[in-house]
Amino acid sequence: MNLRRLGGWALIVGAIVTTVGYSAANLLAPGSGEDVFRYHLWPLFYEIALVGDVITALGLPVILAFAGRAPKLHIVGYAGIFAALVMLNVGEGTTEAFVKPYLVTHGGLPTEEPIGFAVFEGIALLALVVGSICLGIAILRARTLPWWIGVAVIVSCVVGALGLPGAWFLLPDSIFFAALFAIGTFAVRERTQRTSATIEQAVASPAR
Repeated sequence: MNLRRLGGWALIVGAIVTTVGYSAANLLAPGSGEDVFRYHLWPLFYEIALVGDVITALGLPVILAFAGRAPKLHIVGYAGIFAALVMLNVGEGTTEAFVKPYLVTHGGLPTEEPIGFAVFEGIALLALVVGSICLGIAILRARTLPWWIGVAVIVSCVVGALGLPGAWFLLPDSIFFAALFAIGTFAVRERTQRTSATIEQAVASPAR
């Protein structure tokens, strides 16, 4: 199995595991606000999501294999999404999974977040916006992947900016990871198709 196909499988598995973890944590936790952090399975579900995030980050470089005619945009898109994935999903996700549940049962969450944390989050969100838009445009320009994948990446960013209420706030992440799942599928399938074509050609060729 070459690195391209391995990266594709990482995106597929990572997208599924991450989506399942976040969905389970946010849809099954009773109550709202601080109450969700009291849910006894919250750390478990978030830990599942964190594992998926790490797997996704490992497979993310496969995006560059589809750079085609837009290599610079692909690099910027990859860098922005990778930074956001590590800073927001893994970094802040660790706080959501373990720190906040602890604080809730030991005096409650602070009314204001530290200034440094707000700056950290702002940089990560900027990287996500720039990365998503650049990657979406890059996919549309390169034409090495279906156009709807590029549109989905951009739409996930736009929908996320709307601040959807309730469980709908999961929609942007679901669209985003669905796009990554699709990229992984094409990375794996292209290799499989190429191998099948080689085998068919070898069988069809007369022995010499």
